[in-house]
Amino acid sequence: MDDLEKVETIRTKCNVSYTDAKAALDAADGNVLDAIIWLESQGKTQTTSAYAATESAPVDEPSAEMVAAQAAYEKSSEKTDFSKKMDSVWEYLKKLFRLSLDTKFIATRRDAIILNIPILIPIVALFAWGATIWLMLIGLFFGMRYRIDSDGDVPGSINTLMDSAANAADDIKQNLNDDK
Repeated sequence: MDDLEKVETIRTKCNVSYTDAKAALDAADGNVLDAIIWLESQGKTQTTSAYAATESAPVDEPSAEMVAAQAAYEKSSEKTDFSKKMDSVWEYLKKLFRLSLDTKFIATRRDAIILNIPILIPIVALFAWGATIWLMLIGLFFGMRYRIDSDGDVPGSINTLMDSAANAADDIKQNLNDDK
């Protein structure tokens, strides 16, 4: 940086004349920062926002409008009862979805596993395609057995109920064969 650039920098930063900027630069042996400090110490700078490195800028207290705006913002960002309830519903649905993926629907025939899928798939199939229940019932007459398996608690009554349905289908099939 040549002397003209240094003088221009000092002049714009301190809002002084070229003469004062050149005198400050000469007094500081060509160091721009020292020249700015020298001008401040001489009281020749015309800016009120320039402070020496050891001084701190005064901190303004926030206005009443600013405090009110801050309070309104904090109040608006608080969760409402509805959003808290929706968060808890969302958490419950996530747990339910995870459980439906961890719980398995198992279809067997002659003790061989034919189908082992997450319980979510047959539940969706029951709602999406009405023939699912009929296919499961027909499967009972062809020796299919169904059960639900999970790492967590699966009520034994569900699997007992499915075994009872399979036994009833076997009894009906046996009665039809006996009548022939």
